Amino acid sequence: MKINSALKAALLAVAPGIAWAGTLSPGLYRDAAGHSVYVGVENSAPDPASNDYFDPSTQHTGDLPADSRLKAKKLLREDAAIIDAPGGPLGVSLYSTDTSKRTTVVLIHGNDPETREMGFLIPYFVLNGINVISYDQRGTGKSSGNWQENGPVERAVDVQAVYDAYSTNPHVDAEHMGVWGFSNGGWTAPIVATSRPLKFMILKSGPPESLETNVCYSVAQNMQHKNYDVQSVASATETWHSLIGALSGKVSWDAARTLYLAASTKPWFADSYLPYFYPPDLGFPPPAAAAAARRRELLYDPTETLEKLRTPTLALFGARDRNVDVANAPALFRSAFAHGEMHDFTLRIYRDAGHQLKVSATGFNGEASQPERLTAGYPRIMIQWLRQRSLLTAIPPDSKTFTK
Repeated sequence: MKINSALKAALLAVAPGIAWAGTLSPGLYRDAAGHSVYVGVENSAPDPASNDYFDPSTQHTGDLPADSRLKAKKLLREDAAIIDAPGGPLGVSLYSTDTSKRTTVVLIHGNDPETREMGFLIPYFVLNGINVISYDQRGTGKSSGNWQENGPVERAVDVQAVYDAYSTNPHVDAEHMGVWGFSNGGWTAPIVATSRPLKFMILKSGPPESLETNVCYSVAQNMQHKNYDVQSVASATETWHSLIGALSGKVSWDAARTLYLAASTKPWFADSYLPYFYPPDLGFPPPAAAAAARRRELLYDPTETLEKLRTPTLALFGARDRNVDVANAPALFRSAFAHGEMHDFTLRIYRDAGHQLKVSATGFNGEASQPERLTAGYPRIMIQWLRQRSLLTAIPPDSKTFTK
């Protein structure tokens, strides 16, 4: 494997089916019922690594049951490296089945401490003909920094560095590279799409509204779910607007302090997410470094970026999403694209799904159906959409390089 200059730091491993101790290697397995099951590794701090699976025959997903009897059919090749990026070193892996040059997708994290191990999605893409590049979120795995001190713009710089590092890789078809972004990654992905010649973009629950609007929507949804009254919800969102306004210089810190201190005495304070994003001891105004970190994290509006999009895009939403205002998302996308030249845009909204496109009666996190199952059509629609654009490269049926 030839390492280009951006990959000069280190080649960590080239091996089939690398996995954390106690977990199955990513790949395709056969279960006791004869079903083909995609199994990946999932690793988000502080939880230990675990196996995540998807059974296309039932749409079941989630943590792989400990008593599963699986036989490996095909495992993945993982080429792991550390690359240089403006924000410091990034741990990255390229996943494939063989040494062929293929269409490649870069997976972009949501707002969580997730490593490059992103569950069944990696073998699902790879074994359907799309090589995958995944990286450690800042402050996890082999990546330096702190994911909580970055926002969409800084995360886009990381993904741009990943793109630049791998665009000359012999296993990557540089003319057919794309990105997949989940949730908060739905703000990052379009920034990359307007700065690099991407062939496609897939957004899973990616918000088209500003971070401020999105935060207030999420707060209102959570508080209503916890049965707080209308006035409490209004007070919480007003406090949020004042904090974000102070960070952007539109509201005085004295005004923000007054509302925040009043909010901190209310029974709904913890459920407003305020102490999570802005701890009470941070100060008004906060220290310069802390203020800069929260500006990066909370001040972003994607409208101008979406208007510049030219990349074919597939956007997927669950109608019961409590983190993204799906009722208004289509109108916001249409408004942005009406000012630009975006023509190849496909939108799908699944009526029975929440933020993670799992079937849910309420859409709130942790309240998915049991056993957990993905909404009908996802993730298959991604492969269908890519196939329609001639972006899939068939995996030879007799390829046994990494098969057990």
